[in-house]
Amino acid sequence: MKFWLIGFVCFTFIATLGLSANQEQTTSMQSSFEDFREFSQVMQGRWIADIVWINDWPGFGERGDTVTGYADYQIAENGRVLTGREYLGPGSMTSITYYDVVKKQILSHAVSSGGNVFNNIIYKDNGEWNYKVMGSTADGKELTGSAIRYISDQGQTHRWTGEWFLDGEKLDPLRDTYRRIGD
Repeated sequence: MKFWLIGFVCFTFIATLGLSANQEQTTSMQSSFEDFREFSQVMQGRWIADIVWINDWPGFGERGDTVTGYADYQIAENGRVLTGREYLGPGSMTSITYYDVVKKQILSHAVSSGGNVFNNIIYKDNGEWNYKVMGSTADGKELTGSAIRYISDQGQTHRWTGEWFLDGEKLDPLRDTYRRIGD
């Protein structure tokens, strides 16, 4: 009985710490619907991009290659969703970004023509848009990491930087630049 009680107390303590850490992380990545509207406005429009591949991406290019990309982001469904389409070198990607009222989070989901899947939580911290990156490659490897979208030139230039991992292995630094070319 004594060992059972000690085990129960230890389990309860560990579970409480885990839940507290998860709650703290979830809370720090929370946003409001107004934040989502602001993010949508910042992203809306047509863009040209300089992309440096941080990894060998099947159907797109090899690590270190630089390609030109084109993107189009539009607000839809009465301001409830941001749809995106990107053409990145020889490949493409489609995304949908929305606000989850229950989670109080801006969520983004994207799928590329190479089979990569990206599931991001987007939130504002210290005036910058931050991304928690989660996803997978077509061959089943886990993508994780973080990124920040630095906005300058009255919103006309976006630098996307970050640190990503593929199955725990650090990839080259994320360093893409987007320039607005129209609405």
